[in-house]
Amino acid sequence: MQTLYVVYLDRHHLGDELFLKSMAQHFAEGASGEPACLLVHGSGEKVERTLESKGYFPERTDGVLDLDTEEQRRLVERAVRETNQEIVATLTDEVVSTVGIQGVDRNLLGLDEDGQITATNVGWMAALLKQRVVPVVSALVKQENAGTREVWGADVVVALAQALSSSFDPVACGFTTSDQPGLRDATGMKDEVGADILDTADEIPEPDALRRIHRAGVPLLITNVQGLLGGEEPQGTRLQGAD
Repeated sequence: MQTLYVVYLDRHHLGDELFLKSMAQHFAEGASGEPACLLVHGSGEKVERTLESKGYFPERTDGVLDLDTEEQRRLVERAVRETNQEIVATLTDEVVSTVGIQGVDRNLLGLDEDGQITATNVGWMAALLKQRVVPVVSALVKQENAGTREVWGADVVVALAQALSSSFDPVACGFTTSDQPGLRDATGMKDEVGADILDTADEIPEPDALRRIHRAGVPLLITNVQGLLGGEEPQGTRLQGAD
């Protein structure tokens, strides 16, 4: 089956307009729909600035802001939706076939009885991917009788990878902050490393998110935009089997 790269856009990269522009240009320069990619994001620096402007300074637990009021929840939801629209607009400006998808659209994302993120009704998304479209999915879910809230993008990556595994071979992808397509040591670029690298690699902006994805058993590639999109096939450093 075709490989699908489920890309986790961390907060560091979401807040970097030059990075998003570069990513869009790399998509535009490559063959349409190659490699097949799905982008996942949650709230980035935009939502933190929005909350701070209102006098709120919440902490994060498992990558998600701890919110105390309904006003805060509404601000976060609005900022996540706007972030989705901005990513899609950046891709569209480079004539990349893309579609923005909020996690609540078509009941795509939900919560099971144990509070775990689930992805259902993904056939339409698989069809988009096979039409060489790049979906951009926000980490918003609808709670029964409790409105919409943000969840951890890492959990969304896992849920979508599992749900789409009947149509693709999903590989999760995390970006480094370096100009190298992967991780390297004194001996050079590494094709594969153990998960303990997540404890020490300074160029990984959200190691906890990648650790969550890895422990769920989803294959994980650590690279940069050039490594993912700049060659005939994606290059990077793979994490060895899940713990």
